[in-house]
Amino acid sequence: MIPLKRILILAAIIFLIVIAGTAGFMLVEGYGVIDAFFTTVVLISTVGMGTAPASVGGKLLAVALIAGGVGTLIYAFSTVIEFFMAGYLGEMLGERSMSKKISELENHYLVCGFGRVGEQVAREFTRAGEPFVVIDSNPESIARCKAHGILFLEGNAADDEILVRAGLKRARGLVACVDSDADNVFVTLSARVLSPQLWIVARANREESYGKLEKAGANKVISPYAIGGREMATLMLKPIVSDYLDVVTGGGELELRVEEFTMPASSPAIGKSIVDLQIRQTTGAIVLAVRKPGGKFDTNPDPETTLAEKDVLITVGTPAEIHSLEQLFAPTGASPVS
Repeated sequence: MIPLKRILILAAIIFLIVIAGTAGFMLVEGYGVIDAFFTTVVLISTVGMGTAPASVGGKLLAVALIAGGVGTLIYAFSTVIEFFMAGYLGEMLGERSMSKKISELENHYLVCGFGRVGEQVAREFTRAGEPFVVIDSNPESIARCKAHGILFLEGNAADDEILVRAGLKRARGLVACVDSDADNVFVTLSARVLSPQLWIVARANREESYGKLEKAGANKVISPYAIGGREMATLMLKPIVSDYLDVVTGGGELELRVEEFTMPASSPAIGKSIVDLQIRQTTGAIVLAVRKPGGKFDTNPDPETTLAEKDVLITVGTPAEIHSLEQLFAPTGASPVS
């Protein structure tokens, strides 16, 4: 039982003892309310009393108050000292501060599970400067979150209340990467019910879990083992390709970012072609693909391709080049899109 809860219980017990002592002296000794209350408080505070009760019942009541009330009061004081000395107060205030920060987040991500996969996801979000909240029930995982200054909620990620507290309905996406496939199914299902439009990426350890996760509402299902196996095979069969991909994804010395941009309605780039905008010459970034609203990808767009509202451009470039591209696509007088 945490000290704060113990303090509240002890306070309630002391209150009941005072009420019982006051009522007892009123009945046994015939005291008034104030005198009975005063006598009770004086006894349990170990200050003593001026005049002993006249009746045997009053004396027995006084002994009972001293034996029970004083012990309870001393235990309560020791609990209060423990509360402050052990840092529980600071921890409680820290949790309130964290809850406030989480409540202010918008367009953030939820990382459900902070094991080896979840920690890597969190590391990538941190590197990209994206806000996120970790949800985990493992004390060791929570300790790692605290050590790295990561926003977190301790609890079951499949719990609707926990998901709502983490800002699910304001979130941009959710990563379900709990160790168990069954748990990931429950997390995905809970999140999909609460937020039908949320983008959900789920982890699957076994191939037979793919279909279950997709039916539960996952937009994409990923197997870390399958990805790891393909990467190892690529390193053996096509080492130069692997080195190039490592550079493109930011793992090499030259940091390149692959980004997607959805064309806003008021962008000055709408109605112009890729060659008209001179994207490569102006920003240094490269347009890899264009996806029209219908969902079809043009993986090798013609320079004469005209950009329209809600077109999605897949681009690659350094952080500085991507920033220049954001400014090129941004609506007039608005902040750069992302």
